[in-house]
Amino acid sequence: MKKYSNSELPENLGSCWLIYGEPGIGKTYSFGTLPDPILAIITEPRDPRRTLNYPEAKGKKIDFVEFETFNEYMDMLDELYQKYEEGTKPYKSICLDSLSFLQSKFKMDFEDDRFIDAIQEKKRSNLLIDKFRIEKADWGGLGSAMKRITAVLNKFSKQGVQVVATATLTENPSWNRDLTAAPAFQGEFAQVLNGYFDFIGLVTASGDTGNPYPPVISFVSPEQDFVAKSCSNTLNEKGGKGILDFKKILKLINS
Repeated sequence: MKKYSNSELPENLGSCWLIYGEPGIGKTYSFGTLPDPILAIITEPRDPRRTLNYPEAKGKKIDFVEFETFNEYMDMLDELYQKYEEGTKPYKSICLDSLSFLQSKFKMDFEDDRFIDAIQEKKRSNLLIDKFRIEKADWGGLGSAMKRITAVLNKFSKQGVQVVATATLTENPSWNRDLTAAPAFQGEFAQVLNGYFDFIGLVTASGDTGNPYPPVISFVSPEQDFVAKSCSNTLNEKGGKGILDFKKILKLINS
C-alpha cells in the first residue's frame, strides 16, 4: 500500500500526458519544450534526433532508448522507478513515442508466438494466411501488456516527473463511432485510457500554412466529439486549448 495526503502536495507536481494526432503534426517536436533531463523511449524505427534538431531541443539533455521485447520495457521501467523510490531522480521528463506503435509491435509479437505455438501443435500451416493473425483470446493479453506498461509510466508522475506518451489519430473509432477523433488503439485498452492519464490532448496544425510548427493542442472537447481530458481548472478556464509548448502549459497549470 502507498499512502499520501493532499497536504503533502509537492511543489513540482508531475502529470501523465497523452497527446495524439496525425503523423508529422509535431508531437515528437514538443519533447524539446519539456523540462530536462529527458528520457525518450522510442518505439518507432525512425531516428527522433532529426525531429528534435532545433535550438531549444538541442540545448537540452535528452537520452534515447529503444527495446525489443515487453520484458525489456518492463525491466527498464521498474529499475528506473526504483531509483526514484530511493531518492535518485535522473530525469524530470519521460516520453514514450509512440504508444500506438508499441501496441502494434506487441500485436506482431503475439502473432509470432501464436504461430510458433500453432505450428508445433499442427493447428496451422506455414502459410501467410495462417501466420499474421492472433486468436480472440490473445486480445486480452495484448490489452494487459499495454495496461502494465502505461501503469508503470503513470507511477513516475507521482514522483514529480512529466510523463508524455504520444499516439496517432484514428477517425470514428470502432468503440465509439460518434467520435471524429481518438487515439489509435485497439481492443480494451482504448476504453480505459482515462484512468492512466491526467491530460489527453488532440494535436492539430497551427493554421499557418507557411509555418505549421508549433502545433495547437486541445485538452477540452466542447462538443464531446473527440477524446480529451484536463485535470487543471486553470487550463480549463483558459479554454483548454493553446500552442503545444510544455514550458508554457506547465507554467499555466502550476500558476
